Amino acid sequence: MLLVSRPLLMLSLLLLGTTVTAQEPPRGRELVQRRVMLAQAATGNPVDLHVASGSVTVLEFDSSVDRAGVKLGDARDRLELVVATERLIMLKPTANVAASERILLTVPFADGMSPARAVFALVTNATQVDVQVQVMRLPRTAEAVQAELDEVRAVCSGKEAELDALRARSAVSGPSGMILTGTMDVAGVQAKDLTVGSLRLTDGLKAERVTAFRGTGWIALSIEVTNEGAAPWAPTEARLFPEEGGRPRASTVAMKEPRIAPGEKVRVVMEFRGEDWPVNSDRRVELRDSTGARRLLIPSLVF
Repeated sequence: MLLVSRPLLMLSLLLLGTTVTAQEPPRGRELVQRRVMLAQAATGNPVDLHVASGSVTVLEFDSSVDRAGVKLGDARDRLELVVATERLIMLKPTANVAASERILLTVPFADGMSPARAVFALVTNATQVDVQVQVMRLPRTAEAVQAELDEVRAVCSGKEAELDALRARSAVSGPSGMILTGTMDVAGVQAKDLTVGSLRLTDGLKAERVTAFRGTGWIALSIEVTNEGAAPWAPTEARLFPEEGGRPRASTVAMKEPRIAPGEKVRVVMEFRGEDWPVNSDRRVELRDSTGARRLLIPSLVF
């Protein structure tokens, strides 16, 4: 759910001399959009804002701020602060905030209503960075609540359609489903441990044991992946490249865990369909996350 309209966000980024395409997640961090309710959050402690070098954080307020009274702690050498409008503030760190550091940003409001100000603590988070934060201060009208409810219902309706599709797939899953769909016949399923050899780390990621499973018109690869980097990694796509040119085949990946933590080894499974894979064919495999920032490359697999 976007909290700031796309034209407004583009204008905001341009005011900081940044293009939209440059707003990519710092390595290992997820871009987060969220709402902050001051009536609940501003009860004593500042509201934490997760910032990171090279990523713009946009604050949008539902009431006018006192632009002249906005104060930032002693960090102007590491943070660019722009009060773009009476309701929009942007932050762009030029250097990372230390792990133990909390830089205070005080934003007073112009109308004298309570709460009189919002106080934020700019901190570093290893896995997230806030890029769009909508600060809610005034009581919402019934119309606003109804509009948000309608939006939530629309999202839920879309998720229900996805659940229906998953239920339909699960009805023909397992051996019975494979027999009915023809992906397993009298030839059964063949399994083979592949020789990976000595592989160099790519982006702090290492592939170890690889097993290939072959059926009629499909092949699945099971790979043990070790994350030797400093940040968690969550592969979302696999690509299998043909022997000589041609377009690679893409596939989603499956894991029991939501991500691979630093120092952890996790089994990653990918499935490719749509053709009869020649025996002893040599293919290149690539695993990548949703941003493409970190990738695991296996230059040669023979199965």
